[in-house]
Amino acid sequence: MTQNIYDDPAFFEGYSRLNRSVQGLDGAPEWPALCALLPDVKGMRVLDLGCGYGWFCRWAAQQAAAAVEGVDVSVRMLERARAMTQAMAQSLPQHASIAWRRADLEALEVAERPMMLLIGAQR
Repeated sequence: MTQNIYDDPAFFEGYSRLNRSVQGLDGAPEWPALCALLPDVKGMRVLDLGCGYGWFCRWAAQQAAAAVEGVDVSVRMLERARAMTQAMAQSLPQHASIAWRRADLEALEVAERPMMLLIGAQR
């Protein structure tokens, strides 16, 4: 399995204090440039590889993506993504669908149904 430093308690604690962890997409310096390149995701099936806290997944759901899947190797990241999504459920569209999956991206098998937008972030 891929090296997974994110489940190390000390590393995860430090990561949780980074701007991108606290402020989400607004705290990620690359977000404005990336956002400018993205198509309208309304109605799309979105796959986020290395989803971390799930910021992009929630953004895609808020933009009315038809379905969103977040994949990460880290149990801690996925736990945080689920908790943050649950905490802000009221602000997500009623139809919002986000699925979370733990997987090693080096051995990932993607379902045969096509994704319309695939994004991968290197933390």
